[in-house]
Amino acid sequence: MNQDPVKVNHVEWFRLFPGLSLLHAARLGFRVRVLVPACLCLLAFAARPDIARLFTDGAPATLRVWLGTPSGIQPLPDPLDAVVVGTTRFLLSGTFSNPREILSVIWSGLVLLTFGIAISRSAATEFCTHSRTGVFSALRFSFRHFAAGLVSTVLTAGIVIAPLLVLFVAGWGTGLATAGSWLVAVFWPVLFLLGLLSVVITIVCLTGWMLSLAAIGTDQCSGADALSKGINYVLSHKLLTAVYLLVVVVISHVATLLARWLIETSMLVVCGRVSERLDHNDGTSSTILAGWMTAIQQVPQAVHLGVFLSGITITYVLLRQAEDGIHLREIDGAVAHTPTDDSVSR
Repeated sequence: MNQDPVKVNHVEWFRLFPGLSLLHAARLGFRVRVLVPACLCLLAFAARPDIARLFTDGAPATLRVWLGTPSGIQPLPDPLDAVVVGTTRFLLSGTFSNPREILSVIWSGLVLLTFGIAISRSAATEFCTHSRTGVFSALRFSFRHFAAGLVSTVLTAGIVIAPLLVLFVAGWGTGLATAGSWLVAVFWPVLFLLGLLSVVITIVCLTGWMLSLAAIGTDQCSGADALSKGINYVLSHKLLTAVYLLVVVVISHVATLLARWLIETSMLVVCGRVSERLDHNDGTSSTILAGWMTAIQQVPQAVHLGVFLSGITITYVLLRQAEDGIHLREIDGAVAHTPTDDSVSR
């Protein structure tokens, strides 16, 4: 038996630690083919009724601390944050205070699934196959698979609402008669467990829903299959999923800070040389300039959304490999991994 030491000249860090692949999300988020759908997503999202202020104003103090970001850090992109805020409100109160809140959550979800699938497609093709999917191709892909995203979204909403219906019936029963209140008091531990189950189901389903959009963009899954995969990956790899999501949040926030610094620095460079020569009394030019300034200042938010959704796509690909043994390079209905393919797996 050969006892000679083996000299290692090269370590494949990305293969040794697959989670390092999430760093690619920062690069992908700055791509034009990701930034453009992200900007369009934010423009469409801006048309929805704003419920964030309504929610935080009427929420308990401890919840306002959790939802508000005192340090100025918003962990989730605006469209996803609106969905999470609306879902949390419904989970806590069991209802919406006005129709605008329902419309806001629905609109935010539709906008996110439409442009989220496009971003996932662009990110998946570049990460998996090192090929490019242009903006128009990604948007056409998203529109073709809109029905799949809609099915995944409706199924997610149905699963989240199901256990809450039992609690709604219990709350309705307490007002009928003394017997109803007595039964609720006796079975209070069961109702508490249902409430706990509702919280867990909501967290799992929202995470699975985000992964389902990545599954549609990566593997062209049907809506039910995509959601099934997303939830299965979350439940099978709870800790790994949580770690990956935390890394994605951190990377997207750092990328947003970098984009904001680049924008602000560029503004200073341009304004220091051009602004003093502008005719500020000209209302038309000032209006046009203000519009451009406002649009440019939204770029960091687009970077935040693009990096986050790219990270979710890579998370899906990594979890798919961990659960199903499918190559990182496979897309569009990937096949199972076989041992003979180890030499070509990256």
